[in-house]
Amino acid sequence: MEEIEVEEAPRPSFDRILYTILYLIIGRFISMVLFVITITQFIYSWLGDEPNDKILIFTEGMAEYTKQLVEYVGFNTNTKPWPIGDWPSKED
Repeated sequence: MEEIEVEEAPRPSFDRILYTILYLIIGRFISMVLFVITITQFIYSWLGDEPNDKILIFTEGMAEYTKQLVEYVGFNTNTKPWPIGDWPSKED
């Protein structure tokens, strides 16, 4: 019978564990910020018939940042998001 070689993935470093914990805490904070943004946008929409443009731009960046967090925590990438890396710009 032929043996199949399985390449073991390297164990995560201590730094990776600390960054993952940091990013999970930031992810929780993002959900609270999103709640406040949602209420604010509803108020802007009711009073002015359209959402605030500056908040729309910020939430677009926040959505991209959240995607980067999930990719890092899920081991899809080794690129660290903000605050270690850069905040995503609108062009990303």
